[in-house]
Amino acid sequence: MDKNLIISNSYNSAIEEGFNQYLEERAVAENSEIKIDEEALIADIEGKWLATGLQELNGMTPLEFINSLSSLEDLLEFFLSIASTSDVGVPDILIDRFKYYGGKTASDMLFDYANKSLSAKQNNLDDIYPAVSQAVYAIGCLQEEEYKQKLIDLLIENAQDEMISEAICAAIVAYGVSILDDVLKAFDAVQNQMEKEHFLVCVAEICNENKYRADEIFFFMKNAFRTVSNLTLMVEILGDYGDGRAIPLLRGYVLKNIHELDAATFNQMRAIIKKLGGEIEDLVYTK
Repeated sequence: MDKNLIISNSYNSAIEEGFNQYLEERAVAENSEIKIDEEALIADIEGKWLATGLQELNGMTPLEFINSLSSLEDLLEFFLSIASTSDVGVPDILIDRFKYYGGKTASDMLFDYANKSLSAKQNNLDDIYPAVSQAVYAIGCLQEEEYKQKLIDLLIENAQDEMISEAICAAIVAYGVSILDDVLKAFDAVQNQMEKEHFLVCVAEICNENKYRADEIFFFMKNAFRTVSNLTLMVEILGDYGDGRAIPLLRGYVLKNIHELDAATFNQMRAIIKKLGGEIEDLVYTK
């Protein structure tokens, strides 16, 4: 077994054992539901894993191995190995190492791998999804300017693939508010409903993760409500965005279409209106 695979497997084992230990300790100490700060827990487990010598490698630690990788090509090979086996993504140190070699060059290599893998149209994308998704997400973390549009184009090309499009959305969201204008323009430019939904989700997640609120975004969402066919998604996004100016829009839609709405959609819209501070007493399902 080569070193890449040995260390990749050790990372997966460390994460699994770390979570199990955490849950066992809390199960003894707590009677209520166990709450996990997953990001903090993974960071703690990673730190211990990096410093722990591996018997299979004569005591070499993962940190020593990573520091010994002498080229970007070697780093990429290890990155793809650990991305293919890990259940929780890749260690943050690998993104830092890509930055050390140069974000532009690293992004070029990561994108080339992802694009070629997706273009190959393999029979079973499940085999390449973990590595491709992590490669795409790493590009988002590196935040090279020219890759904003490349990721947007890649999302359009793969909009029908739920798993891949989710990973591309995550990469776009990683850019934060700086990519918002590009995503808004992309939403307006595409006609396909699936593509519009993906860009809508990107806008919503960027705003929520960065606590970003602006009139431009509210009016974008208001317009999207009239153009996106997935009503359930649109209502959920308006609720999460939390702007009370959406109340008249939602109430008006319910009152106008109350006899056509199914019970689940009606109840969802009623709940969101209440969440936003609107009146719901007169909204009664009669179908």
